[in-house]
Amino acid sequence: MKKVTTLVLPIAGLGKRLMPLTKKTPKNLVRVNGKPLIEYVLEEAVAAGIRKVVLIVNPKHLGDFRRYVTSAARRFPSLSFAVRIQPTPGGNGHAIAQAYDLIKNEPFAVRFCDDVLFTEKDTPGALASLIDVFSRVRGSMKSVVLLERVPRELVHRFGVVGIDRGKTRSIDGGTAYRVTKIVEKPAPSAAPSTLTIVGGYVFTPDVVRNLKMVADTLPVVADDALPVAVAIQMQIAMRGNVYGWEFPGTRLDCGTLEKLRQAEEFLASTG
Repeated sequence: MKKVTTLVLPIAGLGKRLMPLTKKTPKNLVRVNGKPLIEYVLEEAVAAGIRKVVLIVNPKHLGDFRRYVTSAARRFPSLSFAVRIQPTPGGNGHAIAQAYDLIKNEPFAVRFCDDVLFTEKDTPGALASLIDVFSRVRGSMKSVVLLERVPRELVHRFGVVGIDRGKTRSIDGGTAYRVTKIVEKPAPSAAPSTLTIVGGYVFTPDVVRNLKMVADTLPVVADDALPVAVAIQMQIAMRGNVYGWEFPGTRLDCGTLEKLRQAEEFLASTG
């Protein structure tokens, strides 16, 4: 299997829950503890050996991100950047499909920038660990998803995974599981576990091919019509290998003004 050197960032959201901060600034360029949200992920990317970053942006923000890429290329000289447009808000899977021409037959990673993933010093970053898990597990058709354990009363907010409890292993300080199913926003009593999917993935190229195939068959792409979970479910149905890695660090959800404030306080306190 080829090395994972491409990172796709679906950052086309308008950030309505972060108004008024996003009235003039795209959500992923909003600053937290002195730097834009996207920059935390780019630092992960450098540490993980990523070489190419693909930004999937809203047409309204194309100019903002082109300007940002110009400056980021100087600060992150090991990274090359490409920008693609998501013409309609068809979901995060639809956004990833826009990178098809740049991925094709390569494995690739995906991160969502409003999840800042904090790890202790001298430990691998979340993206590096996801890629490490991907390199260790077997199978030509496989995915690795980032997991966070939450209280059972909160599972209705997330995609929750079912796992094969007989197939677990410790990798990079976290636990890796084989995923058997995904249930979107289940009632607490119906949830197969308390392990929820958060903003990180590593995929084999069949994922972007499947997403593009589905996107191309939709006559009209409704809002959020094609989530990335569709492609993961397809892999499970086709007897592919889907794994989850339970993140041992701290996830900072920056999707609302209150969560953004909490993340600012946490990052400031850690120096």
